[in-house]
Amino acid sequence: MPFIRTHKNLLPVLLLAALSVYTILTVLSVPVYQGEEAYQRTFTLPHYGAFVAVLLLLAAYFQLRPLFRPLVLLTLALTLVGALNFLPDSLKLGLGFGDASLGVSILGVALGLLYYLPNRPAAHAFIRGLLFPPPSPAQAAQRQRASIDQFKQTFARRSDENLQLMLQERQLLPAALAAAQELLQERKANAPGV
Repeated sequence: MPFIRTHKNLLPVLLLAALSVYTILTVLSVPVYQGEEAYQRTFTLPHYGAFVAVLLLLAAYFQLRPLFRPLVLLTLALTLVGALNFLPDSLKLGLGFGDASLGVSILGVALGLLYYLPNRPAAHAFIRGLLFPPPSPAQAAQRQRASIDQFKQTFARRSDENLQLMLQERQLLPAALAAAQELLQERKANAPGV
């Protein structure tokens, strides 16, 4: 099990390598029959692209690790649209309108699930980062200031002793602690005789 957890992203690549070997053996040894005649299969451009993709993924996994994730995403996208084919025949699910067709590769969907399921937290974080980019430093400072001001309004009626106790216990949010500290400082500055 530790091997699988450590190399969870390698397993789909090994599956693609096995499918590529199967495709090579099938294309070279199993003819296609049309009527009574047997025809030799041929490799297509998506087959060659798939073979190159497997080699690049293996090389990236073992030697060029920073390139592995972009190559996986590119391979997934190209497999999904049918530009790469790891099987002897193309298996697509889609719609056709005359000569034009729109479809997705069944293998591409399965491959996407094989990568998504073990990497759910990282995938969700990646998608969240794309949809909701982190705030700029100015925006973060503005939000922090608004939060502190809100806590100051909430704590305005509390006594100095209560605020001191809150600061000593340190069980509140950082914005709440900053608000308590600011309230104490303002009260000291405005106290008569200072």
